[in-house]
Amino acid sequence: MPDIDIAWNEGTVGDWDALFVRVPRSTLLQSFAYGRAMGRTYGHVPRLGVIRRDGEPIGLVQMLDRRMLKLFHDRQCYRGPLWLDGTIPDADTLEAVFRLLRRACPGNPLNRANLLPELPAGPENEALLARCGFRKVGPGYRTIWLDLTRSEEAMHAGLARDWRKRLRGAEKAGLVLDVDWKADNLPWLMKLEHDQARDKGFRAMTGPLAVRLRNAMVKGGGLNDGALMITALDGSTPVACWLFFRHGVCATSQISWASEAGRRNGATRLVLWKAMLELKQRGVCALDLGGINPDTAPGVTEFKLGTGGEAVETVGQYR
Repeated sequence: MPDIDIAWNEGTVGDWDALFVRVPRSTLLQSFAYGRAMGRTYGHVPRLGVIRRDGEPIGLVQMLDRRMLKLFHDRQCYRGPLWLDGTIPDADTLEAVFRLLRRACPGNPLNRANLLPELPAGPENEALLARCGFRKVGPGYRTIWLDLTRSEEAMHAGLARDWRKRLRGAEKAGLVLDVDWKADNLPWLMKLEHDQARDKGFRAMTGPLAVRLRNAMVKGGGLNDGALMITALDGSTPVACWLFFRHGVCATSQISWASEAGRRNGATRLVLWKAMLELKQRGVCALDLGGINPDTAPGVTEFKLGTGGEAVETVGQYR
């Protein structure tokens, strides 16, 4: 039987980043930049784990740990573990890893653990987590992944017919696109995000966390980190804007906004299409479009499905 272990907080952040870029579909919440931003905003301490089989790294997992009242531990592990080189381990290895994670975040009166495993939804994975001592408490995460390794022509052909038609209309509308790889106008976008979250009744990322994450990605981030903000302007008036965070060879859509005029003239499609090309040019291989919910946001779900990406759903939230 192979020897499976998790080496916690060994090596440097550079070592972690070098492994992180080997993950074909890395997630923002498992990036060290996210862990650092959470620490500065909410007091979490990142624990970086390298999953090893017979001493060789096969995966990564980041856990965020916060002490409460100097007595309780609040631990969370969202959208991990991640696997190197696209190789998903066999069932026995997966079970060994999640048993180790159960030990690392015990469930008892002095410890609260929340996990959102990056495992596909399905009865086999639910049974695996139950055997390891986890209890399901909520649904999984649903999103769309876009493959940016395809040619520009293939990506364009993959768009839904109506999506392409609206994109062509936006391209003819005379809009100007501002491409900012430092997201300097993020406070302006966060104000708009706060307003639309209030109006539409969803929970937005807080301004301090977004700014600290941007700072970690742009000013002090690891290998291949970055923040991309693209704004469409009609003359001098912004009509649509979108923020993306890059992590390893992947990127995640974080915040999007459009005015009524921007929605009418398809500016959001033009911004997303430009972002796909910009990220592709910078070597990003996959884009996580940031979550879908067909029940509560059918319009957003239809829009993201229209990009031709792959819809995925994870196994659920566990304690």
